[in-house]
Amino acid sequence: MPLFAANRLRASDYRVMAVYWLLAAPIIGYGYVVQFSWQQAVPAILYNILLDTAAVYALVFVILRHLARGRGWLRGLLAFVGFAVGSGLLYFFGYDLILHNFGPFSFRRLLWAIMHHAQSYGVLGVLMMGKSYFDAQHRLLRVQKAQAESELKTLRAQIDPHFLFNNLNILYALIQQDREEASHFLSCFSSLYRYLIRHRDVDLVPLTEELRFAEEYIYLLRHRFGRAYDFQITLHAPQATLHQRLVVPGTLQVLIENAVKHNRGGDDVPLLVTLDVHSGALTVRNRVAPKHTPADSMGTGLRNLRERYRLLADEELLVQRDAFFTVTVPLLPAQPAALIAS
Repeated sequence: MPLFAANRLRASDYRVMAVYWLLAAPIIGYGYVVQFSWQQAVPAILYNILLDTAAVYALVFVILRHLARGRGWLRGLLAFVGFAVGSGLLYFFGYDLILHNFGPFSFRRLLWAIMHHAQSYGVLGVLMMGKSYFDAQHRLLRVQKAQAESELKTLRAQIDPHFLFNNLNILYALIQQDREEASHFLSCFSSLYRYLIRHRDVDLVPLTEELRFAEEYIYLLRHRFGRAYDFQITLHAPQATLHQRLVVPGTLQVLIENAVKHNRGGDDVPLLVTLDVHSGALTVRNRVAPKHTPADSMGTGLRNLRERYRLLADEELLVQRDAFFTVTVPLLPAQPAALIAS
C-alpha cells in the first residue's frame, strides 16, 4: 500500500484546511492591515488562502503521492522543480499586482519568492502531510485487521473437520470391538463436539473451561487406548489466577491429539504426556517415540494453532524437539467480555 492514497480530497481534509485558515487568516490578515490599506489587505488575504491551498494540494496530494507510488523519481523531481518555479512566479507576480511592492522581476527575486512562499504554505503543508500519513496508517491497520479476521475464519473452519475426522476413525474402530463402549464414547464425543461448536466463532475462552474440556478428552483417549498413554495435569498456579487467563479454544485437544497421534505407547511402558499449567503459560510435553508406521497427517493442527495465537495476540508457541517434544502456549490475560463473545 502506498504511503499516500488517491489524489481525491476527503471530507476530513477540507475540515482540517478550513480549521487551519480560520486560525491562520486573522493572524496573516492583521499583518497585511498593518502594512497596507484595507483595499489591498482583503484581496491579499484571499489570494494568500487560494495560492497556499493550491500549492499544498499540488505538493502533498499530487507530487508526493506520485513519488510514493514509485512512478519515476526523475519525473517526480522535474515536477517538484516545476512546482517550485511556478509557485514562486505566482507568488511574485500575484502579490506584486495586489500590493505593488516587489519591484522589477529578476532571477534573484524569483529565488526569494520561492523561499518566502515555502514559508507561507509550509505549516499547512506539514499539517496535511502528517494527516495523509495518519490516514494511510489507519487504512493499513484496517486492511491488516480485515486480513487477520479472514485468516482466523479460515483457520477456525479447518479445526472442526480435523477434529471430526480423527475421532470418527476412533469411533469406527470401537464399533467393531465393543458397541456399548462405542455408545459411551459417542456420548462423550458429542459433548466435546458441542464445546467446539459453541466456541467456533469465539477467539478466546477461559483456561478453566479448556481444562475441563481436556479432562473429558483425556477420558475418551483412556477408554480408547487403555494404559498405553498416561496423562498428568499439574496446576502450578492458584485457581483464582487461572480464572483470569484465556486460551484459544481447542488448544489442549490439538496438543494432546498430536502427542497420541505421532507417538506409540504400550501397556508395559505407557507414554507419559504431562500438562503443566503456570500463571503465564502452559506446557504439554511427551517423550519422542515415533510410531513404526507414521500417522497420516498434513500437520495442520499445530500449524493452525500457531497462526491463531500469532494473529490474535501476536504471541508465539514455543516448540522444542529433542528427546522430548515440548510445546509451550502463552496464557493471555483476561480481556473485556466483548473480546471473547461470539
